[in-house]
Amino acid sequence: MLLAKRKQKSAYEPNKQSWYTKAMQTDEMIFTNPYLYDHPKMEGVTFAKRMGDNIFGIDMNLKNLDSYLAAIASKNVRILLYNKETKRVYASSSKLKMKKLPKELEKNIEKRIFDKLIHFELQGKKYYLLISPSLSINHDLIINYVPQEVILQPYIKQIEEMFVYIVAIIILSIPLIIMFSRLLRKPIMKLIRENKMIQERRFDEVKRIDTFIKEFDELSQSQYEMAHEIRAYQKSQEELLNSIIKLIAEAIDAKSLYTGEHCKRVPEIAKMLLDKANEDETLFKDFHFEGADNYRAFEIGSWLHDCGKLTTPEYVMDKSTKLETLYNRIHEIRTRFEVLLRDAKIHEYEVILAGGEREKANAAYEATKKELMEEFALIAKVNIGAEYMDAEEKEKIQKIASREWVRNFDNTIGLSQEERERLHEESISLPQREKLLDDKVSHIIKRINFDYEAYKREGFKLEVPEYEYNLGEVYNLCVERGTLNAEERYKIQEHVIMTIKMLEQIPFPKELQNVPKYAGTHHETLVGTGYPRKLTQEDLSIPERIMAVADIFEALTASDRPYKKAKTLWESLHIMSLMVKDQHIDKNIFVLFLRSGVYLEYAKAHLCEEQIDSVDVEKLIEAVS
Repeated sequence: MLLAKRKQKSAYEPNKQSWYTKAMQTDEMIFTNPYLYDHPKMEGVTFAKRMGDNIFGIDMNLKNLDSYLAAIASKNVRILLYNKETKRVYASSSKLKMKKLPKELEKNIEKRIFDKLIHFELQGKKYYLLISPSLSINHDLIINYVPQEVILQPYIKQIEEMFVYIVAIIILSIPLIIMFSRLLRKPIMKLIRENKMIQERRFDEVKRIDTFIKEFDELSQSQYEMAHEIRAYQKSQEELLNSIIKLIAEAIDAKSLYTGEHCKRVPEIAKMLLDKANEDETLFKDFHFEGADNYRAFEIGSWLHDCGKLTTPEYVMDKSTKLETLYNRIHEIRTRFEVLLRDAKIHEYEVILAGGEREKANAAYEATKKELMEEFALIAKVNIGAEYMDAEEKEKIQKIASREWVRNFDNTIGLSQEERERLHEESISLPQREKLLDDKVSHIIKRINFDYEAYKREGFKLEVPEYEYNLGEVYNLCVERGTLNAEERYKIQEHVIMTIKMLEQIPFPKELQNVPKYAGTHHETLVGTGYPRKLTQEDLSIPERIMAVADIFEALTASDRPYKKAKTLWESLHIMSLMVKDQHIDKNIFVLFLRSGVYLEYAKAHLCEEQIDSVDVEKLIEAVS
C-alpha cells in the first residue's frame, strides 16, 4: 500500500504544522522535507494541498516514497529526491542507493544549473542527468538520470548503418573518382604550369590549354588574355621607366658640357664587358649573370650611376680654375693689380710734381710695374691648377697677398640677403685698406642641417669638411693639385652619396633591388680606399667591379673634360694598369677588358682618331701579373 493514513494522538494539531501553513499560501501541492513522524516512529514526508478552505494532507514514509518513485519511473530512468540543506538523497527509484551526490553534481546544483542535461560518471558508468526544483517547503531537488547508452543506442545504430552505406558508396565510387580525377588532373596541371609562367613573368610562353571542361577552358582563355595584357602593360612601364632614366642621364650630361655623354657611354662599356665576363671560360668560369631582370637592374644602375650629380652645383663640376665660382675671379684680382699699377703711376707723377727726379721716379714706377706683372703672372699660372704646386710658390702667393690696396666704395650694397649675412663681421668704414688677396669671413659658407649621426648609420665614411664652401682667395690659389679645394672635392664626391640616397628612395621591385648597389659603388676600391663607404673586394660583386672599370676608362679617354687633355688609349690603359697594382680596380676584369678587345671596340666608336694609338696588350697584362 503506497499511502498510509497517520494515526494521531489526541494532542496532535495539524493546523499548527509548517506544511499546513505553507499549503494555505499556495494552490500548488507541496511536500515537506523528510522528518520523523510522532507515530509510528519512522521517517517520511507529508504531501498537502489546499482545497477551498480545507487542507488535504497525506503522510508517506520514505520506504513507500521509494516504491512510488520506482513505480512512476520508466524502465531505464532513475529518480532521486535531494535535500539541499542536508545535502542528502532521501528517496530513490533505484535499488542503487546514493546517500550523497558526487562533487561534480553538487557544483552544478550550487551554480543553479536546472532543467539542462548534465553528463557525469558514477561508479565507472556514464549518465545524463536533469535537475529540477521540487515543490517542497525547502525547495528540494528532483534529479532524473539515465545511462548514456540508453539515450545514444538508437542513434548509434543508425550511425553504424549509415557508415556501412557510406563505405559501400565510397568503395563503389573509387573507380569513378579515379577516372574523373585523371580527366581533371591533366588540365589542372596545365593551368598550374601556365600560372607559374605568369608568376615568373614569362608572359610570352603562356598558351591556351585544350580541354572539354567548359570552366577550365574559360579559365585558360582568361589566363592567356591576362598574361598578354600584363606583358603589354609591363612593357609600356619599362619603356616609360627607360625614357625617364635616359632623360635623367641626358639632363646630367646636359647640365655640364664638360661631362659630355659620360652617362651614355659608361653603360655601353659596362654592358660589353659584362657580356664578355659571362661568356669567359677561364678567369670567370664560375661567374654566371643570367636573366633579363639581372641585366635590366645592371643597365639601370649603369645609366643612373651619376644621377646624384643633379645636386652638384654646376660651377663645381665645371671648375676649370682655382678662383672660379660662378665666374673666374681672376678678373677681380687683375683689377686690383690695375689699381696698384695706377697708384704707382700716380705716385710717380706726385714725386715729379714735388720736384723729384723724373728719371728716378720713372725707374721706381717701372720696377713696381715689373714686380706687379710678375706677381700677377704667377697668380694666373697657379690659377690654372694644371701642375703640382710646391711650397715655394705657396710662400710667394702669401707674400703677394700681403700687399694692400685702398677700397673707397661700400661693399655692402647691391648684395643678396645671403651675401649681406656673410658680411656681418666686416667693417664698412671707408676708405678701407684691404689685402690684395684675402681669406675673408664672407668667403666661408657654413654647413647647416647636416645629420652626422644619420650619415654614419648609413655607412658613409667619406670625411666631411667643416664648411659647405670656402671661397677664400689665398686658400683656393694654394690648392696643391688640380683646381678643387677640399670642400669642392667633397661636393664632387658627394654625388655618389646622393646617387645612393636617391635610388634607395625608389620602391624598386624585387628583381631591381640591386640598382642602388650597381650605381653607387663605382668609386670604391678593392682595399677600402675608395668612397663613399670604403668597401673592400669582399663587399664588391663582379658587376660592381665592372662598373668601376667602365667609369674610369670613359673618364680617362673623354676629350671634353675642362681640367685635362684627352688621353690616348695607351696612356689610359697604362694608368689603369697602375690602378690595378694599387688594387683600385680588379686585375681579372682589366685583363678581360684587354684580351676581349672591348677597349678597342669602344675606342673605334667614340674616340678621336689621334687617341687610338698602338697598345701592347701582353705588356700591360705582364705588368699587372
